[in-house]
Amino acid sequence: MEKNKKLEFRYYEVQKDFPVLALLGKRWEIPYGTDPMHFHNHLEIGYCYYGTGEICHGNERTPYKKGTITVIPRNHLHRTTGNGDEIQKWEYLFIDAEQFLENMFHDDPVRGNKIQQIIEKRCLVLDEETAIEIGDCVKLCLREMREKKEFYKESAGCMLQALFVYVIRLYEREYSYMKNSVGGGWKKFQALQRVLNYIDKHYGENIGIEQLIRIGNMSESNLRRQFRECMHTSPAEYINLIRVDHACELLANTNEKVENIAVRTGFQTAGSMIRNFKKMVDMTPGEWRKKVERNGIQLANYRISILKGW
Repeated sequence: MEKNKKLEFRYYEVQKDFPVLALLGKRWEIPYGTDPMHFHNHLEIGYCYYGTGEICHGNERTPYKKGTITVIPRNHLHRTTGNGDEIQKWEYLFIDAEQFLENMFHDDPVRGNKIQQIIEKRCLVLDEETAIEIGDCVKLCLREMREKKEFYKESAGCMLQALFVYVIRLYEREYSYMKNSVGGGWKKFQALQRVLNYIDKHYGENIGIEQLIRIGNMSESNLRRQFRECMHTSPAEYINLIRVDHACELLANTNEKVENIAVRTGFQTAGSMIRNFKKMVDMTPGEWRKKVERNGIQLANYRISILKGW
């Protein structure tokens, strides 16, 4: 077993009216492979302009090349590993799928919620030669976000609506196969996703293992094994990771005392929050707040890590 592997949660802030963030340009023309396994708070869509390697998602490894498109839901562990030290170019869209679909289906929220559930089923690694429509939508959306011409948000929004339609069709075809697959792996994944979604919504409350067992409809040993295999951490550590993330946001955006933030984010005491904060952010909450005030750290850039042998 390798020790002190790093696992990161990466937080990206988007606007409510247009919940899309584009990561573009030279910053993403780099050798890939130094980043640890990580997951995000939003849906990630990536496009590879050049380069080769593999996408590690969960316990799977899928090759990529020029023209590869990735669709990675929130809470899914993954990393991009390039071949050798060659420079590669990717660009990304991060989408708050819940907010985007709520805006899109404000007259039919049930339908929007169903689409979100489909989108969150699993990762997709696609080739634009066989997923032509999806490739076209991604490239056009990236171009609109890059050039920012008049009405670019409306245009990008239309591209994303079409993108969701094509992605959902792919998910549905795969779901028809996967739900009948041998071994019940698909049902296990759905159970874990329910647990993760519950934690995301109720992190500020006192979450016990009994609640997670009930939400996932599995035994405690199964729950712990699923977390270890899929998230490479324990349920308790994952909960604390999400709580620390929200504490970072409150420290950066409010003047609330640490004691109040600890209560709001679900920690039983300020001391418990400080211990977990220092473990994951490598500084105290007070030091984090001062650094934000001094350096103007953008929330869209911050990462929270835990170190664990796995």
